[in-house]
Amino acid sequence: MSQAENPTKPCHNCRRQRLRCDRSYPHCTKCTNAGKDCLGYGKLFRWTGAVASRGKLAGRTSSAPVPAGSAVAATTSLTSFASSGAPPNYPGDVSAASSPESHNSPRTPPPGDGTAPEHLQIVRSRATSVDSELKMPYVLIDPLYQDLGNSHRYYLSYFTNRVCKDLVSQDVPSKNPFRTLLSLTKAHPLLQHIIVAASAAHMSNLMKAPLPSMQENRMIAFNRHNASQRALQDALVAKHKALLLMHDAVQDIDATGGDVALAAALFFVNVELIESGKHGWRAHLEGAGRIMSLLEPSSYFILGSAFMPIKFQTKSYFEASQIPSILNRAAANSYLCCPPAILQILHGASQLSNMQHDAISPGEIEAVGLALLHQARSFDIVAWANDARIVSYLEGIPIESRIHAGSAHRLAACLYILQAVPAVGAAVGPEFSQELIRDIYEHLAGIPDDDPNFKATTWPTFIVGAEATDEQQQKWVMDRLQRLVVNCPWGFLYTAMETLPVIWGLDKEKASRGWIQTLKDPDMNFLLV
Repeated sequence: MSQAENPTKPCHNCRRQRLRCDRSYPHCTKCTNAGKDCLGYGKLFRWTGAVASRGKLAGRTSSAPVPAGSAVAATTSLTSFASSGAPPNYPGDVSAASSPESHNSPRTPPPGDGTAPEHLQIVRSRATSVDSELKMPYVLIDPLYQDLGNSHRYYLSYFTNRVCKDLVSQDVPSKNPFRTLLSLTKAHPLLQHIIVAASAAHMSNLMKAPLPSMQENRMIAFNRHNASQRALQDALVAKHKALLLMHDAVQDIDATGGDVALAAALFFVNVELIESGKHGWRAHLEGAGRIMSLLEPSSYFILGSAFMPIKFQTKSYFEASQIPSILNRAAANSYLCCPPAILQILHGASQLSNMQHDAISPGEIEAVGLALLHQARSFDIVAWANDARIVSYLEGIPIESRIHAGSAHRLAACLYILQAVPAVGAAVGPEFSQELIRDIYEHLAGIPDDDPNFKATTWPTFIVGAEATDEQQQKWVMDRLQRLVVNCPWGFLYTAMETLPVIWGLDKEKASRGWIQTLKDPDMNFLLV
């Protein structure tokens, strides 16, 4: 409103309180004298479907209906995403799906259901189930992210509500450390783009994974395929921008912040794992190692070395003695659900498998390998599983499945030692190996698909699958990996399913090397977690 124009109506405050307004511009005298913030005379904009954060109505949703197709208040549903090939609220897409439920207040999530805290959410889903999540619209509740693009808001929301669940063992509201990265995305575009890339790639895999209820509907399958391709395109664009920003960030780590640069580097590894887990992760892991030399190491270095050729082994930027104390800090809620002591044993076995005979005698290699095997077998998994309860928000975790997952990792590490150090396998005999395999199957079978620790069984499933000799065992392993993809749609699982038939096709009678040495072939190498 121009200053030359005299207000023709009272200010919004006086109108609401039914007071006489002197219509002073830009703020009325009555509001100014009362110390109130005058709302002025122009048009007011308000959030519809928003959640009050303070006062008597804290936690309640605005009673105003959410207009369908609004670019401010709602986004399109995942169903529209599948139909149009564009993510919700994508520029130019205002075909928001509406439903009778869209005018109701969002349900308040029960404690511990894995929903992101309100202060970390960008949009709130009105869905109350997995099926309805594919149909319900989303409502914007955080105005701080209004300057972000529509697709970025959607993918960042998807990160908080879906991807974050894959990154921890137990997703507890306000306790998932990965959600705290969201507050840094405004100040650090590098983090914003790499998180968007991870979320879009994850979404692409999720849309690609077949849903049982949609297998017979060709149109839905076609739309989901198009949506998957569009999300993949978004992931590649965001990844490219993140690479450019990462190049600038490493030029001046102090200005960027070591923690921010490290988080971005490790998310580059996550993006590679979500895409396929092939090749590209190695360069990012090397970059993370250089940054980590200033900070602290990660379990990725250990898992990455398990099947890596000697000439491609990532440089060790930290002492082996540092591993236990560092890994113990994050082990309680790690999605790997693998005891740090077992990771350390695995690290020793991978190093031992690459030892040259001119540096250490075969007898010494066998002795060290047997010692590692004894350490793994004697590790107390039950005590480790119960130690997690020391953390207050993990008191209610499913201990039984945690014991099964930890035991499967421990036994898989034993199998790895037998393969990585053939002298140890020859010393204990084939019967011991078969006993390990039977025990791993039992522990894996004890974790149902809907258990939070189900996603933690990828590595032992692959190890026992590599040892599978008959068709029934191989079918069981492939079926489990396919269920893992539906539960946790990361691309490295597809790579694992492609790799196992190659291992099964090896002629074990004539082969001069085991399957671990086959995986160390530069053309084969991939990261499995």
